[in-house]
Amino acid sequence: MTESCTPATPEPRATAPSELKNLRAAHADELSSRTRATSIPADSCSLYDDEALGGTAGRATAWLALEHEGQWGRDVLDGSALGEELSAALGEAVSQAGLKFLLIRQAGREGRVLHGAPDASGNPTHRVLYALCTPGEEKLYSFSVSTPEQLLDLPLDNPQELIQATGAELMDSPAILVCTHSKRDRCCALRGRPIAAHLADILPGNAVWECSHTGGHRFAPVGIMLPTGYTYGRLSEPSALAAYLSLAGRAIPSLHGLRGRSTDTPVEQAAEVAVRLELEKKGEEVTSGGLVSRETSVAEALSALREAGIEPPVNFSEHPTLEAALTTHTDGRTWVTFFERVTLEPRPNSCGKGPADAFSRELLALHQL
Repeated sequence: MTESCTPATPEPRATAPSELKNLRAAHADELSSRTRATSIPADSCSLYDDEALGGTAGRATAWLALEHEGQWGRDVLDGSALGEELSAALGEAVSQAGLKFLLIRQAGREGRVLHGAPDASGNPTHRVLYALCTPGEEKLYSFSVSTPEQLLDLPLDNPQELIQATGAELMDSPAILVCTHSKRDRCCALRGRPIAAHLADILPGNAVWECSHTGGHRFAPVGIMLPTGYTYGRLSEPSALAAYLSLAGRAIPSLHGLRGRSTDTPVEQAAEVAVRLELEKKGEEVTSGGLVSRETSVAEALSALREAGIEPPVNFSEHPTLEAALTTHTDGRTWVTFFERVTLEPRPNSCGKGPADAFSRELLALHQL
């Protein structure tokens, strides 16, 4: 069986300045009440909506998130939040353990107090989230530390020993972390905080956290689903809630705003998003563990097409920046995807900065083998 499709994209595109202006207006109008009420300065990096979301999630296979009710600084480990000595030691420890380290807090006034289990003296402690994101083995744990310094005494590089040493509790529902890191970029604060507040009004307290920089503030509002590592951008209040409820209730990632899974390479992320969008058009949903993507060479991808009796859809010599991946369903179906890196108009990487080079990873072709 062979099948091809016209490349689908998860959000609109614009090239001409007038089209881009209309696109920004449409995006702003899409955001729900609290977000629309926020004034966004004209030099904000998240006003550009012409970059494809698929393939833009930050990379991480395990996360360690520490509750911290104070200031975060520009970088959570630059010394301004946790002190220079602790920050340096903790940065080395999490790097050697292969962990993505974040600071978290609950939304609104709840973020001014700690939510860890009280210690023997009844004093509040810091809640810690520990997520293992390997597909098929995803687990989210929670434990408490009296001080951030206690993290240095833990076997961060050994999951089983860490879980035993802390008495970590396996959580039976996911958590959504929304970036609100104003010191890093104002878009995350201006657009992320209304999303976090909305979710906190509806979901259980331990399910929603504001978090420090995760990567990609140009896609604000940004959210991370733990323990899967599915990452979302350009969220609205309804789409953020849908992202959480879909994974929590059915283990199916919502596709609106989906950037990819943090365990995958950018091309693999883009391939999964593209295949899920194609299946959605046919009314088919796939669980979080139902698809596996593997980045491959263009030559191998073309060979797979020829073996399936499919002629290449375009003259690939005219597209020098091609990337390719193979995506396999648990039922054996396989798709090959080709992407092209398309140059975009220069834009700021962060709010208030000057223009920089930019590109979009665009789906060029998708075929079922």
